[in-house]
Amino acid sequence: MRQQTTPCRYRYDALDRLAARTPVGGSIARSFYQSDTLASEIQGAEHLRFLHHDRQLLATQSALATLLIGSDQQHSVLHTVSAGLPAAIAYTPYGHRQALNQLPGFNGERPDPLTGHYLLDNGYRAYNPALMRFNSPDSMSPFGKGGMNAYAYCAGDPVNRSDPTGHEVDVGQVLSFVWIGLGLFGAFVGVKTAVPAIKAIAKGGEPLSTKLIAASAVGQLAASSVFTVSRVINAVDPDAPAANILLATAIGMLTPVLAIRIVSPRIRRWEGTGTNIKLVTQRRSSSEVATAARDIRRTSVGGDQLNNAGAAILY
Repeated sequence: MRQQTTPCRYRYDALDRLAARTPVGGSIARSFYQSDTLASEIQGAEHLRFLHHDRQLLATQSALATLLIGSDQQHSVLHTVSAGLPAAIAYTPYGHRQALNQLPGFNGERPDPLTGHYLLDNGYRAYNPALMRFNSPDSMSPFGKGGMNAYAYCAGDPVNRSDPTGHEVDVGQVLSFVWIGLGLFGAFVGVKTAVPAIKAIAKGGEPLSTKLIAASAVGQLAASSVFTVSRVINAVDPDAPAANILLATAIGMLTPVLAIRIVSPRIRRWEGTGTNIKLVTQRRSSSEVATAARDIRRTSVGGDQLNNAGAAILY
């Protein structure tokens, strides 16, 4: 059985945003934006408003009802509440769901009511969640940021990434994971450096440079841990103030660590110079002792010669 299709005409504004949608036999639906965020839509006598905080959708409002919305860190709508009645929404990994009129969906994008496809970047490029790919090739492929596969969505990882522009993965999210990885690596290096230094100090008799290295390693471990936590919070909720507070704390903890790392080699060289001076002093003392011994032997030889000469005179 063939599925019935409805032709539709799409119109765009001067900023290449979807401005109007006119299905054959239906009334025109006009879209209005605040910056690059969909603010409202008017179709006939219906007026639908979208209430956002940054990119996070909070609610939709019409003349008939107000719908409260709960979404995840990637802005996918997971829960709704209307007139005290809650509802849960589920998706496939690539964003397919049951048809829901006028409600944004996967990654906060609003599916086209006629096709069910997500018109990313306010209508620039259509993504088909059933086929798990775009309907048209990326203009930045294959040598640009779009990658080799011109039809791929989120580089094959839609669970951890998003593509709000239809061109490439969300750079901010990718950088968040990169920073988290760097933070974990810094903590690992701190542990590897701190453990042997602390063991050496526990045995006693270690110079000041070794103690400073141990202190800097412990500081690096603490700063890297705080930095990693701040990036995890930022990845989950970019607007959370705790992320910036922890980031500033990590930078403050890292400052004395860097200072110690700069000073430690100089202290180590100074300690080495002091040891060499001590050895040289010991060597000079030994040579002086040897010289004194030779002088004593010469004196002894001279005394024997005098004794022999005296004996010859007597005889």
